[in-house]
Amino acid sequence: DNFPCGIEQLMPDSFLHPESDWNSGQNASGQNSSPHGSSNKSYLKRYRMELDFNPKDRVFVPELPKFYAWQEWTWKVQELHAEVIFGSFHKELDCKIFSSFHTPGGCSMLMREICLRAEFVPEATWLIQTPDGPCGSIQAIMQKGKTLAIQNVGVTPEHRKKGLGKALLLKLMSSLESYNLNKITLEVSAQNLAAIQLYRNLGFRKTKLIYKEVLSFSIPI
Repeated sequence: DNFPCGIEQLMPDSFLHPESDWNSGQNASGQNSSPHGSSNKSYLKRYRMELDFNPKDRVFVPELPKFYAWQEWTWKVQELHAEVIFGSFHKELDCKIFSSFHTPGGCSMLMREICLRAEFVPEATWLIQTPDGPCGSIQAIMQKGKTLAIQNVGVTPEHRKKGLGKALLLKLMSSLESYNLNKITLEVSAQNLAAIQLYRNLGFRKTKLIYKEVLSFSIPI
């Protein structure tokens, strides 16, 4: 239910590898101390995954559990998205490579960076609300080649294992009828096996292996 998917310009060094290199030099944790021979840095392994997609295809969006409700994008909910991003990721593994996840202010800046981009897709940006506040968020931007790039799929810990991550993804897919695109892409940490399985179940496939440098100031989790 918790799947950060990548803001390239806000990340540290990235290394892309062909599919044949997916398992080279990796230990069981998915962490590699030196993909390019450096002994002073460590890296976390991530996959880029893609889905061939036709916006005209009908997508079935499951009903949310009782007391949960969809909130479409408006500027008034920008900070609520940031709140969910922080609550979803600040204690997770991805905090080691995404500096924005460390603080509420960093998540606010990240969300502002996303929604101020010319490529921002408001129709694909959704919040899940409860009587106690927001608990789920997804955002996306357009890329070249008729590709939609999902940014973060976040569900706060107390609301996980209720199918909200899948619901967010399907809600996004069902909201793209007016867009001329043929592919959806995202990134996921290799250790996040639940997310990888969910993406596969929805038709995504691995296309790239990416190493992200672990931040020297990352917070232990």
